[in-house]
Amino acid sequence: MDRDMNLKRKLVSPVLMWLIVVAGIFVIFQLVPARFVWSRNIFTSLFVFPAGIYWLYFFLGALKVHRRAALSADKIDKLVTEGVYAQVRHPIYSADIILGWSVFFFYPDVRFLISAHWLMFVLLFWMRREEAVLAEKFGTEYIGYMQRVPKLFPKF
Repeated sequence: MDRDMNLKRKLVSPVLMWLIVVAGIFVIFQLVPARFVWSRNIFTSLFVFPAGIYWLYFFLGALKVHRRAALSADKIDKLVTEGVYAQVRHPIYSADIILGWSVFFFYPDVRFLISAHWLMFVLLFWMRREEAVLAEKFGTEYIGYMQRVPKLFPKF
């Protein structure tokens, strides 16, 4: 039983997750020909600036509140619910998804479109795995947190 739990926790490693993301994007860029979905213009290019601000706020905010935030769920020793974690449960993943889509809008190539979908798919899958580990680790405290705080995007 302990061995299964340790294996489950190791499979939630962000290093493994990013290897899967990068490998998938590499394959996409090798197999899919370059072709614009629409022509690049000033309006779509403007998405990059607010997305960059969003990314900085949530990524740096997560690291400021909880230094171990970017580590595996197994290495997290306490549940943090203040700062950006009071707005969303997964601020770093939220920031990465917004940044990935803004790259597509900045450079609207079909390869970036597929890559943004791949990034989102992997991160959503990983969030589910992390939440299972955290719910098992912190019990009802984490389940209550899940009910109070949105997963990815803050309520305005």
